[in-house]
Amino acid sequence: MAPGEDLTESVTNRSTPLSEATQDGLRAALGSLGLELCHVDWRPGARRGVLTLFIDRPGGVSLEDCEAASRAASDLLEAADPIPGAWVLEVSSPGLDRPLWSLDDARRFVGRRVRVTTTAPVDGARHMKGPLEGVDGGALVVVDEDRRHRYTVQFGDVKVVRLIPEFEAPPTPSSPARRERPAR
Repeated sequence: MAPGEDLTESVTNRSTPLSEATQDGLRAALGSLGLELCHVDWRPGARRGVLTLFIDRPGGVSLEDCEAASRAASDLLEAADPIPGAWVLEVSSPGLDRPLWSLDDARRFVGRRVRVTTTAPVDGARHMKGPLEGVDGGALVVVDEDRRHRYTVQFGDVKVVRLIPEFEAPPTPSSPARRERPAR
């Protein structure tokens, strides 16, 4: 696998009915709005399928961003008509605990804390939690906080890898001023 190769299939195990050309068109349409198309997810259904577009931008995604992306994507998808039968379009942010769908995603978030689940044990572990130290070829390098062990996990062996949200601690209220009571 080449560095930068999108390995979405190995993480989600869901293929999309959209052609590369249609996905490129979506990327361009959303890019013109200052949005990045992170991932396309397809869930077929008995009555209708659900096509979910995950979008992002620096600083996060607002409801207005999702609405604008939905309108732009709907126009493009209506014209292309890439999916036979009934289906619904959803547009979502990847969330604070966003999945890392590709090696490029992983490179972007090096240094952040992640939670990794693998399809098979790696050095005896299937679950790891800690800083994503780097990307080495087609593998993630994660330092597990609990086991204090560095794992090198082939991206194709990853079931899911998600960011661990980090929040700043709220400021502590300053202690009330003490008044000295006079001695009696």
